[in-house]
Amino acid sequence: MSLLLLAIGLAHAGIVAEIGPPVETGTAGTWARALPTEDGWRLGIGTAGNFHIGPLLQTGSGLGDWEFDERSKSTVTDHGDLKDHNVQMCPDGGYYIVSSANVVDHNDSAYSWFADADLNIVASGVLEERNPSRAHNDMAALCSPWGTGAAFGGYGDGGGGSGESIFIEQDETATNIGEIDLGGRFLMGAGLLADAATDRIILTTAEHSGELTITTFTPEWAELSEVKHTVAEPGQRTYWPSGIIRVGQYYAVVMMSADDTGPGGGDTGNVYLHILTEDFDIVESHKLTDLQSGMDAAMRPWVARRDDLLLVTYDVMTQHTVQAVSLDLSGIDEVDEGFDEEDGGADGDDAGDADASGEDGDKGGCATVSAGSSGLTLAALSMLAVGRRRNGATLPRG
Repeated sequence: MSLLLLAIGLAHAGIVAEIGPPVETGTAGTWARALPTEDGWRLGIGTAGNFHIGPLLQTGSGLGDWEFDERSKSTVTDHGDLKDHNVQMCPDGGYYIVSSANVVDHNDSAYSWFADADLNIVASGVLEERNPSRAHNDMAALCSPWGTGAAFGGYGDGGGGSGESIFIEQDETATNIGEIDLGGRFLMGAGLLADAATDRIILTTAEHSGELTITTFTPEWAELSEVKHTVAEPGQRTYWPSGIIRVGQYYAVVMMSADDTGPGGGDTGNVYLHILTEDFDIVESHKLTDLQSGMDAAMRPWVARRDDLLLVTYDVMTQHTVQAVSLDLSGIDEVDEGFDEEDGGADGDDAGDADASGEDGDKGGCATVSAGSSGLTLAALSMLAVGRRRNGATLPRG
C-alpha cells in the first residue's frame, strides 16, 4: 500500500484520530517549535536575529483554534544576528537553545544558551566559532542526563555537508566538555531523542534519497543498530526528520517530502507524520499538508505532545504555522518515559504517564519535556553526563 493511500485513509485503525488544519500564527520568521508545559503550550520562534518563546493559546475546542500571544513572548537569546535554531526542553523544566551565525563565512559559528522555566538566561556559551568546515545550520540537539549538546555536519569539498559530523557536549555552564565522532552522516535537519524507555539515543536522518534512516546508540554513543525505510513516493525526495517523540509504545516522526522536479527547489515541500513501533516498523503514515513544492511550501517541521494532542509546527513562506493532531490513546501501553534522578536511567515509579510530551515524554528527556516534571537541575545533568564518559574526550563511533 502506498504512503499516499495510508495518508488519505484516516479510517485506518491507529493512534492518529483526526488531523486539524494548518493555522498561521501571524508572526514571520522560521523555526516554529511547539513546547508543552503542565499548564498548556508555548511556542518558540526564530525571528529578528534571535530565538523567542511565548504563550501559544488554545482559543476553542477545535483543532484549528490556536493563537500565539506575541506581546507576551520573551527573547531567550541575546545575540541579535542568529540564523538557525534548535530548542530542547531539559528535565528540570528549563530550555537549551542552540543557534548558528555567520561571523566570517556562512554558518561558520554556533552558540548556546540555558534558560530556566521562566525564560531567564542562566548560562550561555560558544560551541564553535569561525569554523567554515562545519555545517552549523539545521543542527540537532539534546538536553538529557546522558549529555547535553548539539550535533553538526561537516562540509565536504563541494560544501554539501558530507564531511565528518560531531556531537559537541556541554556542561550546565554552556562550556564544551567533549566531542563525539558521528562519522560522515548527513546531519542537516536531523532529529535526536534520548529514549529512557529503551536506554538508547535515537538519531533520525535523511539524505534526499527518499529514505528515512534511524540509527540507535547507547547512552555512551556506541552504535547499536541502523534501520532504513523508503518513505517517499516515486519522483520525490525526503529530508528534515527533525522531530521525533515517544507516544506510549510508539514513536512519532515528522519530516518533509518534495517533488524532485518541482519549482523553487530548496527544502520546501510537504510535511508527513509517521508512526513507528519500538523496532522502527512504520505502522501509519499521514500527509499533513498539501502544498506545491517550491517557494510557497513548508520547511523545518517539529512535533510535540501534551495528553492526546500532537502539535506539528513548521513555517510556510516564513509564516510560523501550527497544526494540531488528535490521538486515540486507547491502544497506548503504559510506558515509562522518564529518567531516574539518581542515575539517569529509566524510572519505574512513574510508569504509564499518558500525558507524556516532547522528544522524551513528560518526565526527563531532551526536547519538549513538560515543565517542572523531573526536578533535575542543570548541574545534576552535567554531573551525570560527565560520569558516563571521559571529561573532554573525543569518542569514536561504536
